[in-house]
Amino acid sequence: MIAAGIFTLSGLAVGYVGSAAIVSFLLAAVVAAFTALTYCEFTSIYPFSGEGYLYARKTFPPLLAYLVGWCILLGYSSSCAFYIASLSTYFNEFIWHVPLAALPGLVFLAALTLLNIKGTKESGTFQIVVTIAKIALLVWFIAGGLGGFDTAAITERFSSDLPMIASTAALVFITFFGFSAIAASAGEVINPTKTIPRAIFISMLVVTVLYALVVLVVVVADLTEYTEAAMGVAARAFLGPIGGAVIVGGAIFSMISASNASILAGSRVALSMSHRRHLPRFFGRIGARSHTPFVAVLAAGVSIGLFALLLPLEDLAHFANLVLLLALCFVNAALIVHRRRFPDIERPFRVPLVPLLPALGIAANIYLILQIPIQGHLQPVLLAILALLVGLFWYAAWRGTRYEVPDAAGPGSRIVALRASPRTAPFRILLPVYNPHTAEPLLRIAATLARHRDGEITVLRVVQVPDQLPPELARKAIEADDDMLERLQKLDGALGVPITTELRVGRNVGRAILEARREDRSHLIVLGWKGFTTQTRQILGEVTDDVVRLARADIMLVRFGPERVVPRSILLPTAGSVHARKAQGYALGLTEGDGGSLTLAGVVPAGASERERAEKERWLSGERAEMPEGAAVDTRVLAGDVVESIVAAAGEHDAVMVGASGDSFSSRIVFGTIPERVAREAPGTVMVLKSHDRVRAFMGRVAAD
Repeated sequence: MIAAGIFTLSGLAVGYVGSAAIVSFLLAAVVAAFTALTYCEFTSIYPFSGEGYLYARKTFPPLLAYLVGWCILLGYSSSCAFYIASLSTYFNEFIWHVPLAALPGLVFLAALTLLNIKGTKESGTFQIVVTIAKIALLVWFIAGGLGGFDTAAITERFSSDLPMIASTAALVFITFFGFSAIAASAGEVINPTKTIPRAIFISMLVVTVLYALVVLVVVVADLTEYTEAAMGVAARAFLGPIGGAVIVGGAIFSMISASNASILAGSRVALSMSHRRHLPRFFGRIGARSHTPFVAVLAAGVSIGLFALLLPLEDLAHFANLVLLLALCFVNAALIVHRRRFPDIERPFRVPLVPLLPALGIAANIYLILQIPIQGHLQPVLLAILALLVGLFWYAAWRGTRYEVPDAAGPGSRIVALRASPRTAPFRILLPVYNPHTAEPLLRIAATLARHRDGEITVLRVVQVPDQLPPELARKAIEADDDMLERLQKLDGALGVPITTELRVGRNVGRAILEARREDRSHLIVLGWKGFTTQTRQILGEVTDDVVRLARADIMLVRFGPERVVPRSILLPTAGSVHARKAQGYALGLTEGDGGSLTLAGVVPAGASERERAEKERWLSGERAEMPEGAAVDTRVLAGDVVESIVAAAGEHDAVMVGASGDSFSSRIVFGTIPERVAREAPGTVMVLKSHDRVRAFMGRVAAD
């Protein structure tokens, strides 16, 4: 907290509102105190690194949590750039003027980045020593200046321009934001539940008193101009050349220590975002010797340098304040939501008067944000909006296009046997097989679908290799599976479709299936399914859960009834969902020709009127009209409970095919949904179809947890 803010902004603040700058600093302290209380409660619940982003991640949807983290990263980078730019200003003004004005700050930035890469203990020790020294220097500066205390001068220079006082408070808010840096390092602090809140309160109290006294001294210095170097000039006036030089040196070291704290805190937020899949995994890489997130630290150093080169000093302060205040609005809102979502969670520290105090914090933060454009500082506002949009666009592009697999940290699967069909087809079906008793019936269903679309099939068998056994030593364990695949491929002539067989070994079956689909670019995956699982953390089974959630292809789950045959008569209940509409095409492929039939069914409540039944029938007729005229498709209206009526009608058909419930398959099916209940209760074969739509899948990956 005791950094470039007090050494540079004190002079600018006095220049704007005179001795009323004390009020501006106190106003900024009060606004910061609201959110500091929120940080104390969250730190007592989640004593881990990540601060505001972590709290939002525990409370809000993933996309909103990312936005909070992005604001905090921007805030740390720009505020540290402000410290670095201030250091360059003091260095050029009081020590030595260099041709490239930004060079001194960039040199120190490089040194601090290397220090943080080397180790947390070293950078933390550096912080302690410098902080004690700069507090002593500020006390010396205040003692020297208060000797010339003039009440009349202070009263005379007290501005009554309330809007400008509020605007100045928005400018100097950055000087108090250090309380978040305290929370950011909670994961590396002993007993953080008690230590962090105590540190926040002590810091807020000490710096508020020091800031007010420093402003008084700067006012009574009676300078001809008040710039970012005003405090250094005042130090020379009160303490002489030597004292002034010492204060200037202390100011530079304060800026260095604040920069160090910002690099430390910003890199830990990036580390937390990487661990929670809001930044690429390489940001979370930890050095083998230093045990520090060296990639995150290096990225923080580069972004700070860019900000320092691109923006002037005052614009840096406004930009940092804007994005940080926006993030703090969300953090305060998170406390209100968190109290409602998790009323029974243990809270060693509790903020009083919730939701009143967090709401006041939000209102105060918004008020300070609005002061920035109101006072004409439009460039940092526009840059902040642009930075937020760039962050959201980048996040959407990264999350929406990246290839996700379960157990991504482990090794991928490896093909050990491949019998490729000589033909290539425009439509490809991937058929993972596991159970020898259902492999051939599933192949016949896949072949029927492939013939309908002039397609081909890849039959995949994955042998799961234990962690202790390298894949290259698993040959004996896979010979029997290779024989099964060979027998299945020999059916290609009888089935009339080209069949490729592929045998893979890997440590994760779901990952192997997803890797095979990516390489083969299959359009449809057909999976055998038992219909439910008794394990509480799995809905479809571990492998099927992963494939259904992540595969970029249509998914057809098949749960056989007593007869494992290709169904010729299919009941397809539909309410017009995207999954049900896609299921219609596949159902036609299975029933077309040889006396096959498809029944489109709609369900109305048991007590529905004749008008409601007629409307449902007309809607079904419209669905039928969009299908080929010569297809054997009937329509039927069912009445009663949705699942019970479907199960009752399913007995009259070989199979029932249902679309996934809404978008539930995009993440995880919840017990009690229609597909799961039908699969559990229907007597015959049940097929569940989840369609793949690029736009919906893209948005699903962006918003995924």
